Amino acid sequence: MRAREDHETRNGGWERLQARLSMADFVGGRLLVGLDFDGTLARIVDRPHLAALAAQTRRLLVRLSRRSDTKVAILSGRQLDDLKRRVAVSGIFYSGNHGLEIEGPDIRWTHPRAGGVDRSLWRGLKSDLAEFPGAFIEHKGLGAAVHYRAARRVSFRRLKERIQQRMAGLGERFRLLSGKKTFDLRPNLRWDKGHALETIRRALPGVWMAVFIGDDVTDEEAFRTIGPKALTVRIGRVKASSATYIIPHRRLVDSVLEKIAGRSGKEARH
Repeated sequence: MRAREDHETRNGGWERLQARLSMADFVGGRLLVGLDFDGTLARIVDRPHLAALAAQTRRLLVRLSRRSDTKVAILSGRQLDDLKRRVAVSGIFYSGNHGLEIEGPDIRWTHPRAGGVDRSLWRGLKSDLAEFPGAFIEHKGLGAAVHYRAARRVSFRRLKERIQQRMAGLGERFRLLSGKKTFDLRPNLRWDKGHALETIRRALPGVWMAVFIGDDVTDEEAFRTIGPKALTVRIGRVKASSATYIIPHRRLVDSVLEKIAGRSGKEARH
């Protein structure tokens, strides 16, 4: 898909998206709304355990979950149980570890080839990070993340090289991806949030239009996987994206959810 340039986004991207949300197929269709968590639904913070969903955003998710023509899926790099605890909305789908875990109505699935992080790798990385005060490792069961947002004067290149050296002995079992002040260690599988969203969509009866909103470079994989038939939105002032639309600020996400929740169509479930 052709990348959308930042100058186009700042000059009409939000207006174009609003117009798309008002089209008949969107207003009257059945929607599977996929949403990233950190940086999309919740503000990014220095420490992952401090991230919280705003009350207004949670109310919008509840409104969406009560519509018979709308399904909600929260897809995150976080571990599944952590994600569910922070969102705490029933009757929706959750996917953790960048799509490797899925749970929701009538589905509970873990990628059959996803293995956990070796204890030796965990201990080694923890020891390596002593050189980078403020950086820390988050264990996520099927993967791990090194966070350095709170690190002082950290050398991005040196930190990445140190992690790669630690991973060298693992062969091709894991891959390393750079995110917003993080390095994600994931099982080396051709699988991402987009695959998880498609798995959920195929499990639903009938025809559903997919929507996915994300803010990170790691979400670009999902935009490409889902493809041009879905409505994809990248958040941030980025130079280019594989998403169909780019919006400059996370605070606009609630406006999108409000538009979806308030559209005409099937009445809400009670």
